[in-house]
Amino acid sequence: MQPELQRAIDDCYSAFASYPQPRCLDASPLRDPVAILGTLTSAPLRELTGEQIGPYAGWAMTTVGDIADYKHFLPRILEQAVRESLWVGTDPPIIASRLIRGGWLEWPDGERKAIRALFAGAFSQAIEEHPDQRGDADNWTCGIAILDLDLPAMLDTWLSTRSMNATLQLATFLMSTCLFEADPLERAYWSHVDLPAINLVKRWLLTDRVFQRLSSARGWTAPCDEWLIDKALAAQARRRQQVLQ
Repeated sequence: MQPELQRAIDDCYSAFASYPQPRCLDASPLRDPVAILGTLTSAPLRELTGEQIGPYAGWAMTTVGDIADYKHFLPRILEQAVRESLWVGTDPPIIASRLIRGGWLEWPDGERKAIRALFAGAFSQAIEEHPDQRGDADNWTCGIAILDLDLPAMLDTWLSTRSMNATLQLATFLMSTCLFEADPLERAYWSHVDLPAINLVKRWLLTDRVFQRLSSARGWTAPCDEWLIDKALAAQARRRQQVLQ
């Protein structure tokens, strides 16, 4: 993990340290709040596993608990999102949607600053990892778009990161993203993003800068990764043609 991202995680724990562990949880009749709380308090916050905190993260503020409860567990949820996001509630777009639901823009400055730094750091790490290792650059980008965290600057960061992994992540994003689906219901997590932000990312993906970045990788990628570049360039050409029609 990048040192800057580890510091961002630690800062989140500090920013939300004033929110105590809940003594009880409000929940819908479909949930067992006593059992859920028992699981959530079975280990120190920083030691909760994905299996222990993941289900709650998916139910938080919808069918289990309130904002104060979520704030207590949020640092560990964010850390799980960075380290190993195996549960829906630890997917970056879902966390972003929970933050919107909780009115995060009205939270104290320190809390908002910690969240912004965490999303920026996680995005920077995600684009530096090989897609076979972690393929969640799309999800962090989507989370950033949901929260309106200076999306253009993040996209510029992507193109200015010159590593081959960043190029392969870009190829994977272009090849597999649901952004171009006409039906909003088919856009998966991107259905939570405002249309102007969606259009911004779509236009960016079809720019000459992205084409040049992908084209320049030909002949430099590992043989096992060449297909990603070719598929991405074909996808861009196809989508460019669709726009012209």
